[in-house]
Amino acid sequence: MFYEVGIYNAKKKLKKILSSQDLSRRYWKKIKEQNMGLNPGQSKIKSLSAEMRRKLDAQIPEFLPH
Repeated sequence: MFYEVGIYNAKKKLKKILSSQDLSRRYWKKIKEQNMGLNPGQSKIKSLSAEMRRKLDAQIPEFLPH
């Protein structure tokens, strides 16, 4: 549950009021965006070029397959 929030400017005048419904929508939108980042769809997965793979392997040799 979210409570209504007032946003004030530097002169302490009420600038905007966010309703509990707006806050709830904003919260769940952020959660959905974060979940998409954890399990990206096929369109979000990018493959590495051979040159980039060689550079990364040179920086982190312990991750190379034996």
